[in-house]
Amino acid sequence: MDEDHTKRMILEFLRKHTLAVIATCHGNGTPEAATIDLSVRDNLEIVFSTFTHTRKFDNLAERPGVAFVVGWDDNITVQYEGEATRVPAADIEQYQDAYLNSLPAAREFIERGAVLFKAVPRWIRYSDFNKEPPELIAVQF
Repeated sequence: MDEDHTKRMILEFLRKHTLAVIATCHGNGTPEAATIDLSVRDNLEIVFSTFTHTRKFDNLAERPGVAFVVGWDDNITVQYEGEATRVPAADIEQYQDAYLNSLPAAREFIERGAVLFKAVPRWIRYSDFNKEPPELIAVQF
């Protein structure tokens, strides 16, 4: 399977899901994980929101490295590692519109002051454990 086909397959899979587990790391090395709502852009950026009083917000301010797990149903999952940064003010309208189109219920969080982040992938692995042997496809960016 060529890389373009693999990326399209991963994109389609991610777009079927609106929840993920995000893992971040505090400056002292303490890990933290939380469930988030997510949206996925065509370039495989994951977009999510959080409030400024959360641990993940503080962690991302210190260390932008992030990992996600998406889609634990049906023995198929995507692991995603990358760098997460706040969406720049110049891009906020474009990202927010796309985010709210795929997650209309998130409007409440945005209206209450949640901050948008975008994660740029470094490594993604699609795993289908229904196959024997399991299908494991990794992509480096």
